[in-house]
Amino acid sequence: MSDALGGCLLAWVDYHDGSRPEDLHGPCGGKAHKHAEKDYMSRLQRSLSWVHIGPLLAAVFWGGIYPGAKLGLHEIPVLSFTYLRILLAMVVLLMVSSCTQPLTLPRSLRYPLMHAGLAQTVFQFLLIAGLQRTTAGNSAILLATAPLLTAGWLALTGRERLKRRQWYGLLLGLGGVGLVVQAGGLGLTWSHLGGDFLALGAAGAWAWYGLVIGPLVGALGSMQATGWTMLVAALCFTPLSLAEVGGHAWQQVSWEAWAGLLYGGTAGMVLAMALWGRSIQRLGPTRTMMYAYLEPVSAVGIAAVVLGEALSPMQAMGALLTCVGVWLASRQGQPTSET
Repeated sequence: MSDALGGCLLAWVDYHDGSRPEDLHGPCGGKAHKHAEKDYMSRLQRSLSWVHIGPLLAAVFWGGIYPGAKLGLHEIPVLSFTYLRILLAMVVLLMVSSCTQPLTLPRSLRYPLMHAGLAQTVFQFLLIAGLQRTTAGNSAILLATAPLLTAGWLALTGRERLKRRQWYGLLLGLGGVGLVVQAGGLGLTWSHLGGDFLALGAAGAWAWYGLVIGPLVGALGSMQATGWTMLVAALCFTPLSLAEVGGHAWQQVSWEAWAGLLYGGTAGMVLAMALWGRSIQRLGPTRTMMYAYLEPVSAVGIAAVVLGEALSPMQAMGALLTCVGVWLASRQGQPTSET
């Protein structure tokens, strides 16, 4: 997506999520007409105040990554797809972030970068490897358990004391995961079931990444921090992927597969991150995070349209339980933290 189109989209989101209705009025028109139109727009905006376009679009863009990757993986090997996606995302993220601040990496951040970069490497590989073997919907639902795994890890290590509703959320979410995996595995191959477990592994890697990326984000911002971790991941994947990339028949890859790869490294990541970051700044983290639960819903819906995938009733129930569990486990309130 071009910078101009992305800028127009962000401007429209700004208006919907907080700009004044009168900002869109031109210099023409009578006062009565302007007043009536202003009143109508104000009432319309109040009636839709519970919907915020920025985080909603971010969730939809993120959800599209899963079916997009499935399209690419039909014709591109796993290592090659993962490597090229990381390279593309790295270049776009660092270019975009360099427009607002210089690309610098203080010496004190090198160890946190290695830690977060390793987590990013493991996450990217498990995510794409799992997507090759399971459905886009299953992958999105299982990856949504990352907050559950984070809460469980913090509780086990004594860094946080979870409230009762958070423990209920953990148990409910794990039950939902069991339904998704078991229902998807009935009558299917071990490869498909293995893909579900790889997706759970990716959720664990994403939880690990979330626990160690903090110092980088605080010093550099989310886009530049993610760009640097993608650089580390690219360096890790280079010796593993070069032979496969060089030997693949790229001239036979269809435009649909290329589109899935390009989407995952551009709009599905960079634009979604920009919308999400702006929403956190405008709406606050609590109101914004509620839209994170729409990502698996978006992935399932897009996969149904693009790939013809469908959830069984038991998987749909598992998905609902997982989302409710994540919601309960993520409501920290005032937890007791120990450093």
